[in-house]
Amino acid sequence: MRRAAFLVLTLVVLGILGFFQNAKAQVELKEVVVTATRVPLPEEEIGSSVTVITEEEIKNKGYSTVKDVLKGELGLDVVSTGGPGTQTSVFLRGLEGYHTLVLIDGFEMGDPSLPQVSYDFSNLTVDNIQRIEIVRGPQSVLYGSEAIGGVINIITKKGEGKPSIYFGLEGGSYDTFRQFLGTSGEIGKGAFSLSLSHTKTHGFSAAYKGKEEDGWENLSFSGRFDFEPTSKLSTGMIVRLNNGKTDLDYYWPFNDVKNYYVEKEEFFFKPYLKIRLFDNKWEQEVSFGVSNHKRKYHYPSSVEDHYLGRFYKASWQNNFYLSKSNLLSCGVEYKTEKAQTPEMEKSAYLFSIFLQDLINIKDISFTTIGLRWDHHKEFGNHLTFRGTESILIQKTNTRIKGSLGTGFRAPSLYELYAPPFWGRPVGNRDLKPEKSFGWDLGFEQSFLNGKINFGLTYFDNRLKNLIQYEFGKGYVNIAKAKSRGIESFIGVTPYKDLSLNLNYTYCHTEDEEGKRLRRRPLNKLSSSLNYSFLNQQGSLSLSLTWVDERRDYDWSSYRDVKLDDYFLVDLNSTFKLTKNLELFARIENLLDEKYQEAYGYSTPRFSIYGGVKLSF
Repeated sequence: MRRAAFLVLTLVVLGILGFFQNAKAQVELKEVVVTATRVPLPEEEIGSSVTVITEEEIKNKGYSTVKDVLKGELGLDVVSTGGPGTQTSVFLRGLEGYHTLVLIDGFEMGDPSLPQVSYDFSNLTVDNIQRIEIVRGPQSVLYGSEAIGGVINIITKKGEGKPSIYFGLEGGSYDTFRQFLGTSGEIGKGAFSLSLSHTKTHGFSAAYKGKEEDGWENLSFSGRFDFEPTSKLSTGMIVRLNNGKTDLDYYWPFNDVKNYYVEKEEFFFKPYLKIRLFDNKWEQEVSFGVSNHKRKYHYPSSVEDHYLGRFYKASWQNNFYLSKSNLLSCGVEYKTEKAQTPEMEKSAYLFSIFLQDLINIKDISFTTIGLRWDHHKEFGNHLTFRGTESILIQKTNTRIKGSLGTGFRAPSLYELYAPPFWGRPVGNRDLKPEKSFGWDLGFEQSFLNGKINFGLTYFDNRLKNLIQYEFGKGYVNIAKAKSRGIESFIGVTPYKDLSLNLNYTYCHTEDEEGKRLRRRPLNKLSSSLNYSFLNQQGSLSLSLTWVDERRDYDWSSYRDVKLDDYFLVDLNSTFKLTKNLELFARIENLLDEKYQEAYGYSTPRFSIYGGVKLSF
C-alpha cells in the first residue's frame, strides 16, 4: 500500500506542476453515450454512473484483450482462473459476474449453457473496437434480465474516410506471438471495417504451484458493414467470431494436468435497419441477432464434454422526438435461448415491452423515467422501473447526478431444468427471478476549462431471492446480498499531451451471513499517466493498480482463505518511425509481483512484449 500511495502522490505532484508550466486553454469535447438510454446523448445529460473507454485509451493501454483493458476501471473487478484464455469474470459494484450484462453493439453475449447465464471474456480481443461503455447500477428497464449490476457494451468501429489497411506483428514473454491485420473506410454511401488476428502463447501453469506450461491459441475476426442510401434510411450488419483453445488445470486439487484443455467458439451476427420519418421526429430501428457459444472439454481420459448455448433476439425500438425538451422511446423485444449440455437440452423465451421518457428542462435538469414489462416462459410476468436525474450548474461547472431503479435476473435454463444428480434434485421449475433495488447519488466538478475534473458517487444495492444450490434440495430462492460503497476519480490534463487519472473504489459487500462476497476487494486504487511527445509521434503510458485483500474458498480443505493484496505496474510505449511505420512495446507486472486473483490459480509475472505495425 505504501508503494502505491507514494507513486500515485508523485504522479499527482508532477501533473500539477506541469499544469502551472503550461497555461494554454483546452476545449474538452463532450462525450456521447448510447448504452445508458439506448439513444446517443452527451454524458453530462445522463444521471446514471457511466465510464467510457475510448479507442485512444485502449491504444494507450497497449493490451490485446478486453479483460486487461477493463482492469483498473472504476467500480469493476476482473478475475481470471489462470493465464490467457482461462475463465474470466467481471464483478460490477461487488455483485456476481452473472449480474452484469455484456453486450456487443447492443446485443447480449451471455452463454445460456452455463449454470448461470454470463459472458466469459477469456477470448475477446480488442480488435475493431471503437469504444467500451460501462453503465453501473440496475439497467433491467432497458435490457431486461442479467442487468442487475449494470451493463458493459462493446461497440464495434465504424468505417470512416478513405479506405486504409494495416497489419502488424507482436511477440514477447511466454513464447507469445501475435499477428493482426485490418481494413476500414468509406466507399460511396457505404462504410466497412474488418479485422483479423491470431495469437499463440505457451503461457504458464494455471495452477499456482504448478510448473507445466498451459498454452492458449486464439483466432478472432470482426466485421462491420454500414450503408446509408438516403438520409432517411440506413442499414448494415455486424459479425464477430472468436475461436480459442486453452490448456487447463483442475480447480481441485490444484496441480498440473496434461492433456486437459477446452476449445471455445463464439459467433455473433446482427443485421439492422434504421428508418427516419416526419423530419426525423420518428426514428425506428429494427434488428435481429444471434449469438452462438460452443465449448468442448477434452479430458486426460479421452472423454469429451460438449456444450452449446444460443440466443436469438428480435428488437423494434421507436424514438419520438416530441420537442426539443422531450424524447419518448418505446420498444418490444422477443428473445429465445437454448442450452445443450451432456445432461439436458432445453429452451425458453422472453417477451418484453419497455417505455422511457427523457425530459430536458432548460438544459439544466435532465430527467429519465422508464418502465419495462417482461413475460418469461416459466416465471411469468415481471415489472421493473428506473429513474435518473442530472442537474447542471454551469456557472460553477458542477453536475449533480443520481439514479434509482430495480432489476431482475431470470433463472437460467440449468437452474430450471437440470436433471437430478445421484438421485437428488438439481433444477427447480418453481424458481422465482432474483430481484434487486439500487440507487446512487454523486457529483462531478470541473475546474480551469476542464483541465481538472473530479467526482464522487455513493451507491447502494440490495438483492433478494438469490438462487443458490442446496444439497438435497437443488436450486432454491433463499439468499440475500448487498453492496454499498464509494466511487471517486480525479483527472488532470495540464496540457493536451499529458494527462493523469486516478480512480478509487470502496466496495463493502455482505452475504446473508454477514461475510464479504468472495473475490471482491474492499478497496481498489488505480492510476494512469499518458504522455505524448514529438508532436504526438511517440506516446508513453504508465498504469498502476493496487487491489486490497479478498476472501476466497479453498475447495481442498473446505474453508475460507484470504488472498493477499497486490500492486501492479504496467508500461506501454509507441513510436512512429514514419507515417506508415509504428513500433510499440509493453511491460506488464514491472515489479514482478507474485499474486492471485482466484485462490489456487496463477497470474503472469514480469513480462515484456514488442512489435511493429504498418499502415497504408
